[in-house]
Amino acid sequence: MMMFLPLGVDETELERLPRVSITIAAICAVAFFITWVIPSEPLGVGESDLQSMLEQTLAHPDLEFPPDCAERLLSDEGRRLVATLRGRVEAPIEPINVANHQQALNERCEELLASQESSLLSRFALVPSRGLVQPGWLTYMFLHFGWMHLLGNLLFFYVASLLLEDAWGRPLFAAFYVVGGWAAGLAHYALDPSSQALMVGASGAVAACMGAFCLRFAQRRVRMGYFIWLIKIFRGTFPIPGWLWGGLWFGNEVLNYWALGTNTGVAVMAHIGGFVFGFAGAALLRVTQLEERVVAPSLAAKQGGWVADPRLAEAQAALDRDDRAAARDGFTRLLKSQPDQVDALLALGRMELEDGETHAGMARVERALQLLAGRASADALWFAMEPLGTLFPVEKLRPASAWRLAQALDTEDAPPGAVETTEALYGVAGAGAGVIAVRALIRATELRLTHHKKREQAAEYLARAKQLLTGEAATLAGRVQALDAEVARALEETAWRRTDAASMPAMEAPPVPPRIIPCRIVGLTEMALSVEAANGQRRTLAMTEVLAVAVGLLPMAGPPGTPPRQTVLTDLVVSWGGEGEGPTVLRVNVAGLALHHFYPGAPPREAYARFLADLLERSGANALPDASSLKQARYPRFNSEAELSQHYYGMGAAAA
Repeated sequence: MMMFLPLGVDETELERLPRVSITIAAICAVAFFITWVIPSEPLGVGESDLQSMLEQTLAHPDLEFPPDCAERLLSDEGRRLVATLRGRVEAPIEPINVANHQQALNERCEELLASQESSLLSRFALVPSRGLVQPGWLTYMFLHFGWMHLLGNLLFFYVASLLLEDAWGRPLFAAFYVVGGWAAGLAHYALDPSSQALMVGASGAVAACMGAFCLRFAQRRVRMGYFIWLIKIFRGTFPIPGWLWGGLWFGNEVLNYWALGTNTGVAVMAHIGGFVFGFAGAALLRVTQLEERVVAPSLAAKQGGWVADPRLAEAQAALDRDDRAAARDGFTRLLKSQPDQVDALLALGRMELEDGETHAGMARVERALQLLAGRASADALWFAMEPLGTLFPVEKLRPASAWRLAQALDTEDAPPGAVETTEALYGVAGAGAGVIAVRALIRATELRLTHHKKREQAAEYLARAKQLLTGEAATLAGRVQALDAEVARALEETAWRRTDAASMPAMEAPPVPPRIIPCRIVGLTEMALSVEAANGQRRTLAMTEVLAVAVGLLPMAGPPGTPPRQTVLTDLVVSWGGEGEGPTVLRVNVAGLALHHFYPGAPPREAYARFLADLLERSGANALPDASSLKQARYPRFNSEAELSQHYYGMGAAAA
């Protein structure tokens, strides 16, 4: 004996409670109790009634089991059994009135059919012979014949529905389920419109969900459970891709129909029709990009304006679970339809750089950064560049690209940590020719002088600039000469300071304000934390990159006439800064923690306490104000975010 059943989808993370799926399952369960469990004869006809008719039929070879009862009350196998038994009947020794007995059988058949028609299951089932106007077109997909029928359908529904509802939203998924059920019913109806057999069950609509799932979530891993009993029992689980799970099930249904036709006792054509409809529906959404252009933004607007392309989220999820092949495929497919999708370019480019594909990786990342430079703030551009680190050496950029990136970063609201990179970019831009190269070297010199670091480098920039002062660039000679004199004075000052450094008292540098980046958490695992900034840029951090976790309560205005309520802010310190640079802090409000997503069912206070405990344990970060206070939920209170920043980081936050 062998049994294989889907148990769920690995690493399923939902953005919202699947209310439609829960409601559908609840309706099926309630309808099952009303139509199957409570009635003594759910179908209006019991086995004893059919057995009595069969015994009467077998009393004489000339008696016939009423055809209407055979078609409507017996399965194909039952009708074959009746025909076999009648073929063995011999005439009784004592003669009987065949006409009277046949009339009695026919009258009894009419009584049983009337009883069946009056049952709830019959009234709300889908019966093709009733035509296109009947309640069964809607109600049949919520009714079931027996416990195994119900539980089997709900199991497959659970596997396929949750992620679909999460991706498409509740209204679209609810409509899809109902229309998928109609499509499955139509496929069954078209096979034999005159059939009087009852059809009930959610399997047609569930098949539509499976068809959509195996395309929309083709690379997600469905966890299969197996039970094999040969000489001994083997049991366990294994994952398979969503496309393979749906494809094998559909292939089995097609094979059953080809081999057995409609003689299986199951509405196989409804399964096939529902699956085809679901697959086609998901394909239509993909081709038209309705999910990306309409559905995702609509859902995001309801959750505070966080917009994420669902294909990007799917590829990023694959990357988070270290399925690099699926992630590459997802990012590549997204870029085929949207070549300028910045997040996909950055993610795929980083993967290529990590895998040693330097040329391709540099090209993708350079393209992404150029796009950001043209339409995003300096902070957003730096948020994308900083995680790349040494993977993306700026000295390999083309001078024109380096100039553009440097210009985008060289603003008043640029993060303090971006200054050195901006100077380096100007230095690379100076490798070009003409006016732009000289301007780049001049600006690199100015930045070097401003930050008082290794002023000898400023002299090198000017030496390169002097060699380019020809043609139109000669107009900048005056500025170069002025800077040359300034650099000479700075170098003399530096030499003087070095000479007298031993006699000068040590002075503590003034504190630098922290760089606060508002974020929300979109992924949380044992090893990594994924965050998304307000501009939509995502970044995945290793847990060990979180150096400290700071918590504070702040007043939040309530409805008019009510006192302020308290809300909690959570700071994740990912850098303590250095010379001329303050701490870098990811600030997350309550909504951005997505506690219901990571700790479903837990009360908010308990979920937050568990989040802090998990975060501190996995990251090894320092707890602010201290671990004991956070563990006991004794969070310090502040009057404003500025006061919180002053308390933890020494001064108010810098613009970010």
